[in-house]
This record gives sequence, structure tokens and C-alpha cells, in this order.
Amino acid sequence: MDDKFETLKLNYKIHKYSSFSAHYVPENILVNNPSDQLSRWFTDSSTSSQFIVLKLESPSIVETIKFGKYIKPHVSDLKKFQVYGGTDECNLSLLLTGGLRKDNVAEIFRLRHRTTEGLYLPVKYIKIVPLQSWGPVSNYTIWYVELEGKKQPELISNVMETINMRKEEEAVRILLKHLRRRRYKDAFEALSRESGVQLEGHMQARLWNALVENGDYKLAERIFEESARDGELDWYMSWQPYTPEWRKLCGCSRQVEERLCCGDASPEVHSRPHDLSCVDRDPRPEGADVALNGNEAIENGFIPCGAGTACANRPGPRGGHQLVVDPNTGTLYLFGGWNGTEDLDDLWSFDTITERWCLLCRHSGKLGGPSPRSCHKMVFDPINEKLYTIGRYLDNAQRTPANLNSDLYVYSVRSAEWSLVMSDTAATGGPRLVFDHQMCMDPDTSTIYVFGGRVLPANTEETASPQYSGLYAYYIRTCTWHQLLPDDHDLPAPQPRVSHSMLFHPIQRRLYIFAGQRNKEQLLDAWWYEAGSGRCGALCLGSCAPPAAGFTQRATVDPDTDEIFVLSGMSKEKDRRVYNTLWVLSLRRLTWSCVYRNEAVTPMEPRPRFAHQLVYDPVRKIHYLFGGNPGTAGNPRLRLDDLWALRLTRPALSRVVGCARAALRELCYRELAADPAAAPEALDYLRHELSDVIDHSDPDQVAKFQRLATALFAGRVRDECAAVALSPRRVRALARRRAAACAPADLARALAAVLGVDDTVPEATQPFEEATLPDVDTWDVGRDDEEPVPPSGPGGAWDERAARIGLYERLAAYFRPSTVPPAADIMDLVAL
Repeated sequence: MDDKFETLKLNYKIHKYSSFSAHYVPENILVNNPSDQLSRWFTDSSTSSQFIVLKLESPSIVETIKFGKYIKPHVSDLKKFQVYGGTDECNLSLLLTGGLRKDNVAEIFRLRHRTTEGLYLPVKYIKIVPLQSWGPVSNYTIWYVELEGKKQPELISNVMETINMRKEEEAVRILLKHLRRRRYKDAFEALSRESGVQLEGHMQARLWNALVENGDYKLAERIFEESARDGELDWYMSWQPYTPEWRKLCGCSRQVEERLCCGDASPEVHSRPHDLSCVDRDPRPEGADVALNGNEAIENGFIPCGAGTACANRPGPRGGHQLVVDPNTGTLYLFGGWNGTEDLDDLWSFDTITERWCLLCRHSGKLGGPSPRSCHKMVFDPINEKLYTIGRYLDNAQRTPANLNSDLYVYSVRSAEWSLVMSDTAATGGPRLVFDHQMCMDPDTSTIYVFGGRVLPANTEETASPQYSGLYAYYIRTCTWHQLLPDDHDLPAPQPRVSHSMLFHPIQRRLYIFAGQRNKEQLLDAWWYEAGSGRCGALCLGSCAPPAAGFTQRATVDPDTDEIFVLSGMSKEKDRRVYNTLWVLSLRRLTWSCVYRNEAVTPMEPRPRFAHQLVYDPVRKIHYLFGGNPGTAGNPRLRLDDLWALRLTRPALSRVVGCARAALRELCYRELAADPAAAPEALDYLRHELSDVIDHSDPDQVAKFQRLATALFAGRVRDECAAVALSPRRVRALARRRAAACAPADLARALAAVLGVDDTVPEATQPFEEATLPDVDTWDVGRDDEEPVPPSGPGGAWDERAARIGLYERLAAYFRPSTVPPAADIMDLVAL
């Protein structure tokens, strides 16, 4: 519904502020005047208590905040700050923690404008809290603030109604939680019935009754194990962070290692004027031999890999190559690439079981296959066991009319033969010759999707004006092409681009396209495209300046977990550093998380690189990484030839169940040990039941288990902090204690201040009510202040009940938040 509401500039006024200096009044931030040094709010202190509160004309959805700046960097600019917002100025939520760069360029920050559940968060007040300035002891300056968001009455009315109902629901759940914990049974049932609000799910209610109310620990164990089997813990497990486990399958060859360690004097590579560039390879230096893949001696910088050399049984170093995996057998297939001096056309397979390379074709171009190439794309058809490849990069010397045809080749794994499918895909309705494109395979419908890429120019006019390729589908069964998205369009669909990612989700039957570059604009958008209906939609939209040279990304998808993995390679131009990061996008939650970052060279992890290849085996849940450019400044042509396997692991479900089982048995044992009459039973329980769930190979668990024996001699330890429920007698006892504790104020100290003996001015007395004794209630027999008798039955003692409640809340952390009581405690809201 909110898609039809456009983002607007939001008007506001200054509501409150902590301080200001001289003429630097807070109202100055309403006007954007970067050339006027007086047009700013400047505090009179650098303490952390400084703030400014903005009041909007009406409740709005504030999406972004813009901070203007002076025409040159200023020492009092905010190096760190926080932004809070809400509809009640006394109850604001944190929307942003950020900082301004030390420059003169205005900055826009995106504010949190949705709750964790995805509901819009309405805002009436915005509070900006400076935390640190760029100067060491400087006060704080804000030059200009601009807010943007949505304020349309139709939207805001719905948002306010929704958020108020959600607050009411959560308030009732907090009340229900308190009533049940204190055993106000009638009040709990009445509130549940009248409000219709459920405190927790059915499985969690069973766990509460078994554990807290009845103290039946065996039943509680069975209920928790049943929850794990029924998928109740899947939400918790999906949020556990991945742990990356790298394994080297094939290290760098001796020649590559020598050049990495010692370096050589490779000449610097210069690109021709107006030449196209491909980050997966470098343009050939001026005067280099045009012939490719020859066996002649290659100029300095190329590591030969042919018969009789040390790498005759493995592929040589390269970047801009293609690597695919056969999900049926786990076999990897490697084709082509750029070794730093020439394009390659060799085809290899890697058996992931025996962990050995096998040369399928040394020179594919001589055996009816594709010519040497790089920056091409390749997919594997797991049903027919065939490889398809299209596209390549050509430098100026190779861009002859005969070479500019876009050929499509197929390699049959069964017959071990290459064959030409078509010599020019553009002539049959397909894409022109492109490089830096993306290619996906839908094996169920035998369809190949090709999107994006830079069209190799056929003339000088196309060279000056970049041409990009649209989205095409190739139907293998009919050998026909169909254009799904044009090369240039204004549709609500992804624009053609380069350096992007495209993945096919076989279960959702969707293409996912994200990131990339078009002209000089770096794209930060993400799209989905439905293969069957042709519908598409945006997950996010955005853009920024182009990245530093050497940026590449490799993406994979796990259709079982609905997760996209992105391994990026970045070469920073200033310090020539290359590093890799692995990010995971959850398509279910639309959240990113970083699980791996590597900037250094370690023996247990792959060397940082770009222009590499990363593929994923969705059956065995393993990533494979091969080759790439290490970004060595002294060796610009150096490429890598190592192969790594990456397995991402999460804590096992059995481990979570084991921890819960151990916690339940430990508390059961402590209850038995607290009763001297049950000491023999407690000791037997410790030696057998509890010992069975301890990992005796873990020193920490063994030490904790050994300390548990001391509970047999400690007896019952009363928890003085355990809360109890109220009754009429307890209420009267509390009133008597309040009356007895009502002491007069410190009159002597106040009198000293009155007479001038003490210079300290006492604080003003806050209004208070005099305590009175309670009325006598004749129907409740007994003294009001006598020790209340604990309720009978299992879990009757309040200290035992408090321990069980604490364990239940620990177990509740493994379930979805909507199926367990809220974390908030109504007792924490009471201030005395």
C-alpha cells in the first residue's frame, strides 16, 4: 500500500535544545547556507548532555536525514552522533548512530523507520545527540538539517492505528506474563478471555505447565525434544551466525609461490586510449603478440603450463575464467581465463572425491570448441550433463568483423566433445557479443538466461557511447532466443549493467539480479524476476559513485535456506590493499550479515584476491574458490592457481537440545539436593541422569559437574530476591511497614541551611502522601505481619518457582518471540 506514497521534504521547527553560544541559535539549522560561518547551531559546551529536538508539523515516517556542511571542513563538525525519534518526546527510540566525514560535502543518512516486525515507525519528534566532534575539545556544530519521508494522511492514519494496536497487544501480553508468574489465575484467565490475546504458543504453554507449575522435568524434556523435531527451533537456528571452515584442496604451484614471495620485474601494463576494460583481466600491453595460446616462449611475466612442466597435471594460474559444479557428482569444470599475458582455452575437471584435476581438452579451439577467451560465462546442465558458454573479451587488435560474432558452444561430458550451437546469437534474436555479463541455467525447463554485459563496439561511435545488453532467454529444446528485457528501457525493471550478479532460484523459479555498474554509476539495487510470468520487483533501489578499481563480486544461492552468498574482492587504490568479505543475504528476512573477512595472508585461508571464481554445490553445501588476481603491485600480471573448499557451519540442533536437557536435569538435581531427606536420591540422580548428559571430554563441563556435588551439603538456600504474590494479609502487612518506615525529613540539616551554618541548598521537597494504618479486615484471621504460608503442591515455594521461571525463560530464547512471553517485565516499570 505504501508504494503509492512518494517521499517528501518534511517541515519541522525547533522544539527544545540544551544550549547555544552567542548568535549561533538552533534556528540556524533551518536554513542551508554553507558559505555563512554564522549559519549554524553551536553549543556552549562539549559535554555529552548536549541535544536538539525537532518537532514535525504532523506525525510522519522519517526515512532520511541530511546534514549540511560549511564550505570547508570544520573542527566542531560531528564526528559521532545519535538520532532518536518517536511520537512521545519522553519515549524516543534510537533511529541512527553515525558520524560525518571531515569534508565539505553534505551527507544523507537513512533512518530506521520500521520496527523489527516490519511495521512503520511514526515520528513526531526527532532528537539529535552529539557525541564527539572532530576537534579534541571542541563544542558541537550542526549547520543544516533536512528530513525526508512520508506524511500523507491516508498512510499516517493507518500507521498510527496499527502501531497503537500493536502497543496495546504487547502491553496486555506483559500484564499476562506478570499475572501468570504470580499465580493470579482468575485475573489471568479473565484478561486472556476479554482481550483475546495469547501469551504464548501451545507447545510453549505445555512446557510452562510441565516445568514451572508441576515440576515434571522428564515431561519438560520430552516436550522440548518434541519442539525440536516439529521445527519449533528452526527460527532460532536460522539466526545463528555461520562459522567459515576453509580447506585447501590444491595450493598454489611452485612458480606462483616463488613470484608471490620474491616478485619479478614484470613490465607495467598500460591500456590503450579509449580501450574497454574488464576487471577480470588486463588489456594486453602495446606491441604484445596477438596470437593466443601458442607454445612459443612467452614474454616475461607468463608462467607456462604445458607438457613436461611442473603443472602439466593441473590448470595454470588465471583470472577471468569460468568454474561450474555438477550438483549430481560434485565435479568441478574449469574453462578458459586470462593468465596475465594471454587468453586460455583449456578445459579441466576436478573430482571432489579423489581431489584430483583431469585435463579434458588442452586447446578447445583446435577441437571444434571455443577459441581462447576470458570474461566469458559458462553454465552446466545437470540433466543432460552439458556445458554451455557464451561471450568473451576482445581488445582493440582483435575486434575485427569476423571476431565480433557472438558464438554459443556446448560441451558434452558424456561424449567428451565440443560443438558449435550457433556462430552468431544476435542473428537469431539473441545478444550481441558481450563481456562481463551473467548467465544462469534453469535445468527443469532447459532454459539459459543471459543478462547484462558490455557490448563490444563495432565502430568508434559505439566505443564513445557504451552499449549494454538486456535480458535474454535461450530455449535449448527449440534452439531459439527470446528477449525478455530490452537493451535500453524505462520499465520498472533492472537496467542492463556490468559487474553485477544474477542467480536462479530453482524452487522460487526466480532470477535475482543485484549490484553492478552502468556508465559511471555504481548500482545498489536488487531485483527479482519471475521466470514463468515475467513479473519483476525491486528488493531495494539505490546508487553511488563507482567502486575502486579491482572490485569484483561472486554470488551463489542456496535454494533450501533461501540465502544468497556474496564473496567480494576489493582492491583499494590508495594503499593497494586487496581483501575479501563474505556476506549472506536472507531472502526470507531481507537482512545482510557478514560472516567472513580476510585482509592478511594466512596458511589456513585463501590469499585475498579479486577476479576469482566462486561456485556452490547446493547438495553437499560446499563453496569452491579458484584462481584470481592477488593484486600484487610489483606483479600486475600475476594470477593464482589454488583451489579451496569453504563449508559454512552453524551450531547443530542436537547441541541445543543437549544444552536444554542438561539445564533441566541440573535444576531437577538442585531441587532434590535442597531436601535433606532426598539426599540419596539426589546423589543417584547426579551419578546417572545428570552425568549422562555431560560432555566428559569438555574440561569446563567436567569442572562444573564436579562442583554440583557441593549442593548436597548446602541444604535449602533461600532466594531473598524471589518475588511473591500479594494477598489481602500481605497488602495490610505492607501498609503497616510503610507507616512504620515513614520517618520525618532531615530537619536538622535543613535547619542548618536556614540559619546559614551550611551553604548547601537542600533540594526542594517532592510532594508525598502520609502513610496510614490499614483498616481491620475481620474475615481474614491471623496477624498481618506473620510469615505467609507458601502454597502447597509442586512448585509451591516461591524460591523454587523463581528458579523454574528463570530456566523457562532461558529455554524460551530458542523459540520465535511471538510464541513466548515478552522479555519486558512489568516490575521494571515501577520506580519508587
